[in-house]
Amino acid sequence: MQAPEAVLNATTADLRLELFVRSLAPETARPQQETVIERLRDLADEVADTELYVTGDCVCPSTVAAETETGRFLLDRYEAFEEWADESGVELVGFRNRCVDSSMTGETVTGIQFPRLTLAVFADDQLRFVAPAIRNGTETTVADAQDEIERAIVQQ
Repeated sequence: MQAPEAVLNATTADLRLELFVRSLAPETARPQQETVIERLRDLADEVADTELYVTGDCVCPSTVAAETETGRFLLDRYEAFEEWADESGVELVGFRNRCVDSSMTGETVTGIQFPRLTLAVFADDQLRFVAPAIRNGTETTVADAQDEIERAIVQQ
């Protein structure tokens, strides 16, 4: 699956890219993360804005941490991603619900784990695309989405 035409038809100067990186990704994933982050940096001069967010191992909606600015932001983004996927007929890849023991309360809680890498593409302040995702059996990875954005920049 490629990035939708609505994204690629937007002027790249109007694109805002948000990259979410799970800080506790296995060591084997670190080179991939670093490559994607470097590519994001390279795109920074070509698009309206780029942001990098570290998600941590998971975000638990029922804990005090979810009430912080960062916790609320991550949960809001996850909800926006889910809504976008439902409206777009795609399946988000790599998001999981996990049961974890809360060190603050001693209780077992369910949290949302982001994939090792997630890229959200906004145009005109609207969420237009999220990777990784699957549409009609074809997956678009974060690297695939970056490829499409880079091609769009070259063509403009």
